[in-house]
Amino acid sequence: MNFRRRVAQAEKRSLSSLNFSGSAAAVVSAVTAFSAARGTTLRSNLRARHVTMAAKTVQASAYLQTKVEEMVALQPVMLFSKSWCPFCTKAKEAMKQQGIRFATCELDTLGEEVEAEVQDILLGITGARTVPRVFVGGNCIGGGTDTQNLAADGSLKKMVDEAMETYKNKVTGAVSFQLQKSDEEWQSELGTEKFRILRRRGTERPGSHKYDKFLPEAGHFSCAGCGLPLYSASSKFASNCGWPVFDKCYASDDLGQHVVGQPDGSGALEIVCTRCGSHLGHVFYDSVTEANPNGGEPELKDLKEEKMNILPQ
Repeated sequence: MNFRRRVAQAEKRSLSSLNFSGSAAAVVSAVTAFSAARGTTLRSNLRARHVTMAAKTVQASAYLQTKVEEMVALQPVMLFSKSWCPFCTKAKEAMKQQGIRFATCELDTLGEEVEAEVQDILLGITGARTVPRVFVGGNCIGGGTDTQNLAADGSLKKMVDEAMETYKNKVTGAVSFQLQKSDEEWQSELGTEKFRILRRRGTERPGSHKYDKFLPEAGHFSCAGCGLPLYSASSKFASNCGWPVFDKCYASDDLGQHVVGQPDGSGALEIVCTRCGSHLGHVFYDSVTEANPNGGEPELKDLKEEKMNILPQ
């Protein structure tokens, strides 16, 4: 079932919290989500794939951390909560009274092992493992008392309004980047097909590109829009998804990460060039098979042929 159909079905159901299934040794293999910006609570349809090897348990932990980080990045307002917690209830009520729409993840529905692991992840991200943990625009604003205080003095609504505006700009592609050009300039430089892909969030047929199975021993991949180095040769690995995939990107003092994620309204995390904003693909999670032992790694990024150039080091 494709993403759009799953979203449509999810929207017909009553509002509910995000539900995970499985344990610390499970890998989430399917996700359905729709935007809290549309006045709904984040909902995911997840199924667990149990992995018996100890190495895969570590991999699953990294996967879970990436999913938590992705939820924070995709939602303008994200609340990690427990359904029975009075402090969580007060935080929710404070936001509802302000007319704030938010996504929730009820940790007590995840199973004890996953619940504890998510709280450990929150400890690493925020410095506290208690709930609620409230994120606005990707930043943690604290817990229940913090949320109530910010709501009382009017700061919370202002923060959320700014986060929502940023979210809408990202979804519509109205974000400003260091390298700015008009559509006419981009189209003249890139040509019709590359312009469609890089500047209009296009894609290509999987398995159709020479870089799909290309595994260079040296060199790096750069943005086809502005030439910024994105990935080293060693970051690319074999995959069965049909597009080139990478597990890490370059970073520099002046630009930070050369590849950044942002919501695009699809429920997935779009990745773009941090200098020119060209569309590069999406974060996704590959499957582990005998033919693809590298699958299941967190934050695998697909990058289509028209979106990159291979350059020598």
